[in-house]
Amino acid sequence: MAYRVIRPKSHEEWLEERTKGIGSSEAGTIMGVNHFDTAYKLWRRKSGIDGPVEMNEAMELGHHMEDAVATMFASHTGAFIVSSSKGDWIAADKNKDYLRVSPDRLFFYPGEEHRKANQHILECKTSSVAVDKNDIPAYWYCQLQYQMGVMGVKKGALAWISAYPKLHFDFLEVDFNKSFYDLLIQTIDKFWNVNILQGVAPDDMRPEDTLLRYPKSTEGTSAFANSEILEKYEYLKEVNSKLKIMDETKTELEGEIKQAMGPNETLVTPEGVIIAQWKSMKDSQKFNSKAFLAADPEGYAKYVETIPGGRRFTIK
Repeated sequence: MAYRVIRPKSHEEWLEERTKGIGSSEAGTIMGVNHFDTAYKLWRRKSGIDGPVEMNEAMELGHHMEDAVATMFASHTGAFIVSSSKGDWIAADKNKDYLRVSPDRLFFYPGEEHRKANQHILECKTSSVAVDKNDIPAYWYCQLQYQMGVMGVKKGALAWISAYPKLHFDFLEVDFNKSFYDLLIQTIDKFWNVNILQGVAPDDMRPEDTLLRYPKSTEGTSAFANSEILEKYEYLKEVNSKLKIMDETKTELEGEIKQAMGPNETLVTPEGVIIAQWKSMKDSQKFNSKAFLAADPEGYAKYVETIPGGRRFTIK
């Protein structure tokens, strides 16, 4: 693969360059395997309908933890981390400029000559949940395959620090998968050339997409249920019925246990093990808006604001 390197003068300029194509962190979203995002939400951001995703604490920590992850990877494998690969830079495909990736680090294995043909890509991750190296998150895999494909790299690695069930480091070496990359690029091509350039919104992936697209229902209109939706409707009714029975049973059992506890704060076994608590909560204060309205209607009106109504889903 032929690519050119873009080295922006500032982080802000790097962010601007990222808007001119599809970044590697967006590949999994377009493929529909990123549970944090959807193609429709991404399309809205890239189309200027919504603003960019704001940096949160987890994202900031992940960025600062890249050095630690890369250092651990080098320690475990003996890899040489290319210092110049750290920072804000972009590798853009020369034939399709919108294919743009920003690998976390480049590295060489021990004994390899330090030249472009031998370089490998390291993607650094942090996670608050356990990560199974035999079943890594699909969007991680998409991200690394996209990077390797654009840069013509045949081997890369994912390395991560996870905080659950205890602080833990691990890594996984990944070979370039040409057939998967071709499918990935086919999907990205369509997203960029049709959805972005032609302004065609992608299909909904999740209910939140539908709510975002249609925050208000169209009064007096109906959608017709096909056989597949009717089957799901019947199954949902069955599930709701079972949940109702379970909820009633739960309420009944809780009531019987509360009666047995009487004024006592805890329920214990004969061995003294606490198995339930029914504690008194601290008194709280609540603003009486009805009394305020009755006492000072004009003052109340000054602080009233209209909150757009949502959409409530019910089964008939």
